[in-house]
Amino acid sequence: MDSAFFRPHFKVRSLSARLIVTLGLLISLFAVLQGASSYHLAQRGVDALLDARLSQVASRVRDVYGDAIPRNPTRGSQNAQDLVILIWKGDDALPTRSTEPTVLFDRNAAPGFTNPIVNDQRWRLYTLPSAGKVVQVAQLQSVRQRLAGESVISALLPILVLIPAVWLAIVIVVRRTFRELNELGDTVQAIDPARLTPLPAAGLAIELQPFVSSFNGMIERLVDSIETERKFISDAAHELRTPLTALQLQADNLQQDIAPSNQERFRELQRGIERNCALLVQLLRLARADAQLLSSELAWVDVPQVMTDVVSEVLPIATARNIDIGANEVADAKVHAIEADVRIVVKNLVGNAVRYTQDGGTIDLRIWVQAQTVGIEVVDNGPGIPEALLPRIFDRFFRANSNIEGSGLGLSIVKAIANRYGGEIRVVNRKDGHSGIVATAIFPLGVPPAVS
Repeated sequence: MDSAFFRPHFKVRSLSARLIVTLGLLISLFAVLQGASSYHLAQRGVDALLDARLSQVASRVRDVYGDAIPRNPTRGSQNAQDLVILIWKGDDALPTRSTEPTVLFDRNAAPGFTNPIVNDQRWRLYTLPSAGKVVQVAQLQSVRQRLAGESVISALLPILVLIPAVWLAIVIVVRRTFRELNELGDTVQAIDPARLTPLPAAGLAIELQPFVSSFNGMIERLVDSIETERKFISDAAHELRTPLTALQLQADNLQQDIAPSNQERFRELQRGIERNCALLVQLLRLARADAQLLSSELAWVDVPQVMTDVVSEVLPIATARNIDIGANEVADAKVHAIEADVRIVVKNLVGNAVRYTQDGGTIDLRIWVQAQTVGIEVVDNGPGIPEALLPRIFDRFFRANSNIEGSGLGLSIVKAIANRYGGEIRVVNRKDGHSGIVATAIFPLGVPPAVS
């Protein structure tokens, strides 16, 4: 038989639900078939038992109890469920003895079992002829069917109770079986570019081992690819940094020899060199942020002190543009990290706020501790970012506003560093009725899980 016959013809996206439904329907189908078979067997068994009873009664009446059957019974005195007994003698037109005078069968009925219709009711009749006498014993078919039905219900009741119990057992067994797969899925979901660790293969079910082996192979290839990319960025940045630095020094030395009419063009050249040097610094930071942490590099970093140092660095630029930088809340917090990483995160967030805030604007800083995490929050009142562009702001080299100078790597670096420590970075538009951005970097208080 085609196995597709048993397959549910509807979409169940959950593999465990599909297995539960398929197994449940299969067992229910077999239970129905078993019930039908039991019904048929019970019907035949009851019929055979009742037929045997009819023949036994007829034999006893003929041999022993014939005189016990009344000659003139009262009409309707017999219960409809009882057997009807008729005794014929000689050529009499009416039975000599009878238990119910309203029921008359053909005395010349074939010997054995027949199914006549008398008084608009079907009967099961057993006719036993003997020397000069005929004994007939009959029972209503409706009574026999009711007795068979009661017997069948008794036979089917365990099956009817068993079907829900089997469904429940299937649900429990399948869920327990898939628990290991769900745990494996949770482990896979926890993997991110900062923690590309292979899945544990020990103790897994045989069916899951090919999947885990293939997944671990993919992780190894991905780690190699990311490491190759990181090394390329780092090597390229290092190789370009020296000639650009030399070029910048040469330009500074040439400045006094440039004619006054060419000074503006020369300053543009210097700014271009400075932008390229800044881009190389960002690329080096990005390569470092993608590298794996070593436990020997970690130390307890005073986050408020780092915030104070960064604000001191950008304060001259903010003062020149009349931007007010203040702190609403500064919790005493330390994180187990590399100080340079925390400094880069704070400097990029505060630097972005200064860059995108208009002259005369405000920037509010906040450091909070909650649920074993430290949050560094920077709120500006700049123009904000279009909601359609927010999902792309962490893409490398993406700039939401091309009119403002930048490399498009700042937030990518911040996100890479946060992921490296098992933290996260959130950037959303303000919802308090003012324009601007709320940028929050979150670090765990304890040792980061990516440390090796």
